[in-house]
Amino acid sequence: MRTPSGILHVVDSQTDQIIGAIQSKDYWNDNRHWEIKNNVDKLDFTVFDGTKEAAALTQQNLVLKEVRGGRIVPYTITETEKDSNNRSLTTYASGEWILLGKANYIDPQKFEAKTVAEYVDIALKGTKWKKGNISYESFRSMTVDEFIDPLSFLKKIASLFELEIQYRTEVVGNHIERYVDMIKKRGQDTGKTIELEKDLIGIKRIENSQNICTALIGFVKGEGDNIITIEKINNGLPYITNIDAFQRWNEKGKHKFGFYSPETDNENMSPERLKTLMEIEMKKCVNASVSYEVKAASIGRVFGLAHELINEGDTIRIKDTGFTPKLYLEARAIAGDESFTDPTQDKYVFGDYREIVDPNEELRKIYNQILGSLGSKQEMLDQLEKLVKENG
Repeated sequence: MRTPSGILHVVDSQTDQIIGAIQSKDYWNDNRHWEIKNNVDKLDFTVFDGTKEAAALTQQNLVLKEVRGGRIVPYTITETEKDSNNRSLTTYASGEWILLGKANYIDPQKFEAKTVAEYVDIALKGTKWKKGNISYESFRSMTVDEFIDPLSFLKKIASLFELEIQYRTEVVGNHIERYVDMIKKRGQDTGKTIELEKDLIGIKRIENSQNICTALIGFVKGEGDNIITIEKINNGLPYITNIDAFQRWNEKGKHKFGFYSPETDNENMSPERLKTLMEIEMKKCVNASVSYEVKAASIGRVFGLAHELINEGDTIRIKDTGFTPKLYLEARAIAGDESFTDPTQDKYVFGDYREIVDPNEELRKIYNQILGSLGSKQEMLDQLEKLVKENG
């Protein structure tokens, strides 16, 4: 995988031409903060004031930064701060796509059976951005009830098709081109496992139960005044529950209710389809309650590398014995802070997890159950133990 150069290119916001390049030796205290949810991406760094490079760092100009994986992220400068004591200039910038929020508008209307690519074309019409890599999906319908900006519309598209947005630029000659990708999932499965409280010292488990629910009520507006629910196929109940969530977060045996109405225009949605969507949403709700903040140096120590590279959206496995019941998880890098000049400051937040079954634990449970059922039949016990050891 290509290693980023660390060079920050400065682009004139009016001409889209590159007007400067800042080498990594010429800036410090740099930090890139990113979050997959809502595509948050911020960059700040400090240079000496009075230099040619500093003169180009004016508000609304762009800074291009190559990140891991070779993607070039465009940032728009939102604020600069001069310090007369050490003659430094600190620049604060955000992902340039935030400007899509004011770039154009989409009229209220109903869209019938369109693909992702068609929706993205509508969202980007009249803007500087172009359609990039688009995952193929079936046709979907959508209603826009009020005037909406391109940035919000892109988020609605991603939600409708259950995709993730990725913004990037490409340098063509001395100019830049901007692209919006709609992909299934950012990052990859690293295949690595860490065990909380055994392997990692620099890790925090953050639990937020503010938006937790143990029972989810789902509904969709049908034709006229009709409301579609799952009562007819769910023993008369309009909600589904999650046993693990109930065990952890119930209040004196009572459920915490949440409400869900899927982003769809399907007035003929079946209760069965609604229930499936509710189950997916329930998992998201439970998963969002816990995240893990991990320092990069700790990850490197566990995996035997000086600085184990973590990319946006990467998945690792975490054994967390601090929960009751214990959790064996696949957890995803959903946020991070990265510094090119000082990688020891890197840290990541892992969340969006799913529980996976520990096969060894399951085998032990089955083994103990069989032992209990056999009672005093010692000969059979000996044979069973021999088989277990042989297949061990």
